[in-house]
Amino acid sequence: MEDVSKLKVLLSESEARQKELQSRLEDLEDFIENASLPLHWVNGSGIVIWVNKAELDLLGYSKEEYIGKHISNFHADKHIIEDILDRLVKKETLRNYFAKLKCRNGEIKPVLLNSNVRWDGEKFLHTRCFTRDITDLKLAEQRNINLINDLQDKCSLLKSENEALKKHLS
Repeated sequence: MEDVSKLKVLLSESEARQKELQSRLEDLEDFIENASLPLHWVNGSGIVIWVNKAELDLLGYSKEEYIGKHISNFHADKHIIEDILDRLVKKETLRNYFAKLKCRNGEIKPVLLNSNVRWDGEKFLHTRCFTRDITDLKLAEQRNINLINDLQDKCSLLKSENEALKKHLS
């Protein structure tokens, strides 16, 4: 009778731990599925096997249009994605790697990628890729370049006018 009571207590404790683990798993799934940072996984063959809502929203694709496709379909520069995959296969961790991604509407988004691979021994399971849209930074950078060029042009014009004025006065 005492053994049955102990088994019931152990079973109850086990069920409570299982519920807690299930709750934690649901929290983690919700966290990555609904994170504000775009995330995706790519297998060793370059096929997208998972993507979160933020990445789909960023690029404008549905899950059906994205999952199961080769990641190169979404990169504007073939040589860049080839380099990314090559580095990941060599067990490199990528940090702030610049790339351009193709949106469903044809727009090209400049992004920074952080990625590495989940390995099982020597078996490439999948990447863990974090994507940051830097469109606003690139636009600000271009505005600054334009301002600098305008200032340089005005400076050159002022120097020319100054030289002309010096000649006229002498």
